[in-house]
Amino acid sequence: MAEELKLKSIKVSKLLEIDENQNFLMGFEVLAGGAGLDKDITCPEINRPGLTLSGFMEHFASERIQVLGRGEVAYIEKLISDNETENIENFFKYDIPVCIVTHGQSIPQYVMDFADMRSIPVLRTKQSTEKFIALITTILEDLFASYVVFHGNFVSIYNIGVMILGPSGIGKSESVLGLVERGHKFISDDMVRVKKLRTPSGFELKGEPYVDYGPYIEIRGIGIINVSQYYGEGRVLNFEHLGLVVNLIEWRSDYNYDRLGMEEKYQNILGLDIPMKEIPVSSGRNVPLLIEVAAYREVMRRLGYNSAEELERKVINFMKKERELE
Repeated sequence: MAEELKLKSIKVSKLLEIDENQNFLMGFEVLAGGAGLDKDITCPEINRPGLTLSGFMEHFASERIQVLGRGEVAYIEKLISDNETENIENFFKYDIPVCIVTHGQSIPQYVMDFADMRSIPVLRTKQSTEKFIALITTILEDLFASYVVFHGNFVSIYNIGVMILGPSGIGKSESVLGLVERGHKFISDDMVRVKKLRTPSGFELKGEPYVDYGPYIEIRGIGIINVSQYYGEGRVLNFEHLGLVVNLIEWRSDYNYDRLGMEEKYQNILGLDIPMKEIPVSSGRNVPLLIEVAAYREVMRRLGYNSAEELERKVINFMKKERELE
């Protein structure tokens, strides 16, 4: 079983990198404390420090990202205008990872000076407080999610994430290439990270490249293939929700394989049972086609249709009619 892992921390600078990768959706600007961009964020939660700025320091979650909305900034400006800055000074005595100002607001130079002195980064986003909190919470939950790493490949077939496992040399990468040729979408070759994420309806698993080297597949005897270059950028995804595990195994003549598909198998990953299909590999078998059919069968199963059960019903009905004729 793959070992469950989890990030303990990320650098503040990682938020800027993510923002850049998302076409500056949050539009981060560094206002002050740039020397602290290598500080660690260790908590996937945020805090609005209005109560702390009012002087109540008990239970202050200083380890969290501090979000300064319109209310907090207005209160800071009032404290400064009234020459009552003790609470601001006490706020900056804590080892805060980063402060983020929303609504594109400006903040007093007094605050920026303290941030520079304490090397506490102050970032500004153009987003509203509510939208920013929703965005950053999703990002942090993804970054700090529990995950496992598999030696395998990942592809999206009919909008279902399919992880292809099997021993080295059995043809996992060749199968993915064949699936991309058939119109499906490449996600990862060789190493797959599977994360457990919370959703409104429960938990689900997300598959993505363990290391994002780009849209490359290694094919023995051919070399490295750039999927985007050969098939277009539309054939490449960054992630997909895991819905099926396909385990490629060597064909054995002495093994009794499930020929009807009546037996449903699952693989437990991070506490969730994912449908799993074993596909025997031998000369002449069109493995990409078989994986595609397995994925389509999973789509139909979710819609309540099972071809094996339908065949069983037809056989039973036929046998009943045969008995009636006897």
